Amino acid sequence: MTHSILRGYVNKHGESLPNYHYEDIEHLCGEYAKRRLDNPALIVDCNHANSGKKYKEQMRIAKEVLHSCALDPEINKFFKGFMIESYIEEGSQKIGEGIYGKSITDPCIGWRDTEDFIYYMAGKV
Repeated sequence: MTHSILRGYVNKHGESLPNYHYEDIEHLCGEYAKRRLDNPALIVDCNHANSGKKYKEQMRIAKEVLHSCALDPEINKFFKGFMIESYIEEGSQKIGEGIYGKSITDPCIGWRDTEDFIYYMAGKV
């Protein structure tokens, strides 16, 4: 089994750059095909460097990836899912702030946005 997780990357200048765009995914699919890998799969991380750590961008990024899947049957075949940072309350907090349901690591979308997005995704698959 072969799989990739596209999380974006940080270049030598410390800039966060995405790698979830159609061209990025198309390139990965081409590399899979060249190597004749068994059971290739792709997961897109909608946060981290793909969002520039702007957690509210996650749903927009996921929608763009779904659009890429709709445009290209090869991308659709390889694509298996998303990684999305989600928690009860949106954002994040410092350790010790004591806000129940709020992340102490990466900022997350809150439950309301998560629920809306789950229903949106259910209508797309």
